[in-house]
Amino acid sequence: MDNASDVAYQVVDALFGPDSGIPWWAWVAPIIAIFAVFLYPVMFPEVAAAEAETDRRLAEFRRERAGKGKDKGKDTGKKGKKAKK
Repeated sequence: MDNASDVAYQVVDALFGPDSGIPWWAWVAPIIAIFAVFLYPVMFPEVAAAEAETDRRLAEFRRERAGKGKDKGKDTGKKGKKAKK
């Protein structure tokens, strides 16, 4: 168990320690980016609502093109042609 904790300590020290080849801001930037993605709807609610509406309309359009939309029962034939009996 001591060996595992020593290895873990060495890895953490190599990644985050003062002798690390990676600067501190390189670790902070991805963390800020991840939190910004999660907080985006909170910071900009109007934009997030508009994007959600666009996604909803796009999904509805794709359903209609696939034949699973609201207008499934409508006659889609050409005008002027009579239906065959």
